[in-house]
Amino acid sequence: MTKLQNKIYSINIGTSDFEELATSNALFVDKTSLIETFISSGNKVNLITRPRRWGKTLNMSMLQYFFSIPVKEDGEINEEERSKRRDLFSQMKIGASPEILQNHLGKMPTIFVSFKGIKGGTYEKIEGILRDVIYRAYASHKYLLQSEKLDDIQKMRFKKFITKEFDLAELQTSLFYLSEMLHTHFGRKALILIDEYDTPLNDWYALQLAREDCFSQEENIHYQSVLELFREFLGETLKDNIYLEKGVVTGILRVAKASLFSGVNNLGEDSVLDKRYASHFGFTEEDVNILLHKSGFDQNPETAQALKSWYNGYNIGGLTIYNPWSIMNCINNDGEFKAYWVGTASTALIERALILDKFQTEIQTLIEGGSVEMLADPKMVFADIKSSPNALYNLLLFSGYVTAEKVKQALDGVTYICHVKIPNREVRGVFMTSVVHWVESKFKADSREYRAFVGDLLSGDVPKFTKILKSYLEASASYFDSGPKQAELLYNGFMWGLFASSVNEDYFVEKERETGSGRADLLIIPKEGSPHAIAFILEYKIASKDENLEAVAKSALSQIETKKYDSKIKAYKNVKKTISIGLAFSGKDVEVSYRECS
Repeated sequence: MTKLQNKIYSINIGTSDFEELATSNALFVDKTSLIETFISSGNKVNLITRPRRWGKTLNMSMLQYFFSIPVKEDGEINEEERSKRRDLFSQMKIGASPEILQNHLGKMPTIFVSFKGIKGGTYEKIEGILRDVIYRAYASHKYLLQSEKLDDIQKMRFKKFITKEFDLAELQTSLFYLSEMLHTHFGRKALILIDEYDTPLNDWYALQLAREDCFSQEENIHYQSVLELFREFLGETLKDNIYLEKGVVTGILRVAKASLFSGVNNLGEDSVLDKRYASHFGFTEEDVNILLHKSGFDQNPETAQALKSWYNGYNIGGLTIYNPWSIMNCINNDGEFKAYWVGTASTALIERALILDKFQTEIQTLIEGGSVEMLADPKMVFADIKSSPNALYNLLLFSGYVTAEKVKQALDGVTYICHVKIPNREVRGVFMTSVVHWVESKFKADSREYRAFVGDLLSGDVPKFTKILKSYLEASASYFDSGPKQAELLYNGFMWGLFASSVNEDYFVEKERETGSGRADLLIIPKEGSPHAIAFILEYKIASKDENLEAVAKSALSQIETKKYDSKIKAYKNVKKTISIGLAFSGKDVEVSYRECS
């Protein structure tokens, strides 16, 4: 329990049950205006894709709580519960539309299933978990067994599902039959909600792609079987289902290769490139300002600004959208700024892709605050990720690792020409870490050795740092054979590696920031209490084959002094010593010139 603005709130991280949040004193964001947008949509089935932990499941739970018909154990409508829900929703944003409450609240039989937990390395395991999901869906409507409107054949079929005695064909048609039974009982078509539909396919395929070797024939058969299972399941549920009123399907990606929605009538799609549902997933500027006020963080403008720097930056439908998971965790941790979202799921596929040589030029451009042009295709094809930078950027875009700052529809009317960038400081850390791993791979050093190498620098042992750096460059000699551009890429990656490896609770680190009359390549400044009260200024130059490396290193050191790169460090009274370092690179060779100043 947390006291915020003189009111006691609970902050329930990870809770996706709308009723639990809305009927308690939990701090949460009112997204009930989604209901009106959904009702006004002319699409029979809506596919909404957003990054993980962006409120998809909570919104689906809200739709279920709003539309579903509350019933007693005998199947009779529970008017007392419906009245309770009406009182609750009338106090929220959707309450501004009383006609929607009157005409839609508690009046549509609803089926809600989630594929979030359907993960496994074999087809058999995935099918088994899907069977459990269907069992739970039927169990939530067990009152139908007492319905006088269902005939004996329908009740016999229902018992097969409730006792898990159904075959594969019945599994694939299970939600069709459940919607038929609900229609028979209530006399109304059903709302079907399918959450995280792509988890079984994305998780299974990412697991396979993360390996070095290719699919075996047996594994490929298993994968095709998984595709067929969900293609048939979704087709039977959503295509030509005469008992379906409307459907909502959520996920992270539009899985194109599976053709899961082929033939689904009137399918509407909404991704991070679209406007219709932009304000309903993630937090808007208004949402965040309300949370900051309730939590008291708006009393400190610097804290509020830092929060926005860490977690906003997504451009969706012309709106600035914040990462909701990170915002709520930051508030729950009394304003501690760190990466909350990036470590919440397996990112093996992304991590492996980001350290491939072919992506390094653009990745460093993104880290430095630049943008990359790409062709965004909402219909994702996983198989191309290892070979195609554009496929990788599609994965990054739809998964929330980059955001589109400029979007223009291509002539084909399907794809989009986008300029993408890293959205915020939290996500930027993922890219910087990937550069460190890439440099480690080129230097043939493991993470422990590389951290020790950075530690030698931070302790002020420049001679040892220089010696190890020379050995690392010697170990990566073969990489320099690919040309000067690749060499420059490694040098710049090395500087970013130092940046990322130095960023922690003990140091302020800045790369290429204005200081004095110029820009230093890297500033490392110790914080109060740091084990070493030594600041560093690093400037690097790339020498031609004809230049004297030692002279170029001294020139870099002289530039630090003449352009007064140390001006910012003078403001830090805890700094006892400043070491200026000039580095000169040429192929696999490096010379280092340095000077200490107390």
